[in-house]
Amino acid sequence: MQDFIETNSTVASRVTEKLRSDIITKKIAAGSRITIKEISERYGTSNMPVREAFRILEGENLLKFSAYKGAEVLKIDISFIKDIYGVLRALEDLIYETALPAVDDELLDQLTKTNEKIRSLQDHQVAAYVDLNTSFHQLIIARGTNEKAIKLYTYYNRLIREIRKSYTPSFERIKQVIPEHESIIGALREKDVLKLKAAVDTHVMNAQKNFSVQYNSEN
Repeated sequence: MQDFIETNSTVASRVTEKLRSDIITKKIAAGSRITIKEISERYGTSNMPVREAFRILEGENLLKFSAYKGAEVLKIDISFIKDIYGVLRALEDLIYETALPAVDDELLDQLTKTNEKIRSLQDHQVAAYVDLNTSFHQLIIARGTNEKAIKLYTYYNRLIREIRKSYTPSFERIKQVIPEHESIIGALREKDVLKLKAAVDTHVMNAQKNFSVQYNSEN
């Protein structure tokens, strides 16, 4: 019985990720009505994992479910994106604060080297920035101690990365990120909670503003 539960859970997880991706990338258009039967056939699976996926995505405000009409695909708008960035900002503040006692020269050196790699990027290497920026933040998060906050951060960060997948960061934004990272490194070096919070807040809010402009211009 345990093997069955784990298998079914894995299928539900895969269906959820696929359906979420199809909604975010607009393969399934906003305003569409979808049914459990339709998605089961589309993904070649049984009804149970699809029903679980509908429940999860309704909780994420990607679907509005009706027992007799199926589910309506909700629009991802700028308010939705702003809310996610707000949650990420609060979580990063918390996680980075818990990481402060574990900050050492090794971490500071790794962060500095990663930021220098970002500095060395040319305008035709924009795609490489995403991985380097992710590495920068993961180095700090790995030192955090609030596991629940880290789990939530991982989820919401994956969601915003899925949304951003179709959008290429501007080279201007990449140049802006470098001093923002330096401010974070400086606050970590000083182990100053208030400076760290200010640096993280600035960094996340600038990321949100930059992406919001890009999103609005293409939607």
